[in-house]
Amino acid sequence: MRTNMFVSLAVAAALVTGAACAVSPAAAATKSSPAETALQVAARQKRYVFLTFYKRNDPASTKMLADAKALQAKHSDRANSAIADVGNSVHQALVTRYGADRSHVPLTLVIAPNGAVTASFPSAINRTDLSDVFVSNGMADVFKVLQDGRLAAICMQNSKTKLNKESLAGAEGLKYGAQFRDALEIVKVDPSDAAEAKLVQSCRISPSSPRIKSETV
Repeated sequence: MRTNMFVSLAVAAALVTGAACAVSPAAAATKSSPAETALQVAARQKRYVFLTFYKRNDPASTKMLADAKALQAKHSDRANSAIADVGNSVHQALVTRYGADRSHVPLTLVIAPNGAVTASFPSAINRTDLSDVFVSNGMADVFKVLQDGRLAAICMQNSKTKLNKESLAGAEGLKYGAQFRDALEIVKVDPSDAAEAKLVQSCRISPSSPRIKSETV
């Protein structure tokens, strides 16, 4: 019988983008950004987005736009594309949210349907195989929590695991306790889901282990 596991990912932030992903209210654009709209559409469609921030009349940007377009075409079955001119104020909220104002531009980000950044390519796209940027739902949820500046408490459980209530109670105790109040989110993952194998392995457990185990990573 598969076991239940509670894992607390005690990390301060995810270093996928190399920058914070919070938006200042003062930076909100008054006019709708086409790139922002593209992200919203992709989220509804459960699709990824290759989002490229670029500068006008910039050779490096011109090359990256072409490279990003080619990569998106290669993965058109699961990803859309969007572009944002960092010099156009209509994209200011997006530029701030994803740290493009603090990064080398051009910059291409791979963004999961939930808004998590799963890969970042500043200055140039130096890879042709991007298959590993498409992560599981559980991994994307963990990335999003960390990129929002919070900790992720991962509960590995399903209908066959033991002590589900106790495990969840432990996670909620952290979430609502004095030490981590408003700083921690719970992510539930089915350890038997083949799509989550990489996340399960990164937590150093076996989905078929007969032992109940809890550790911090």
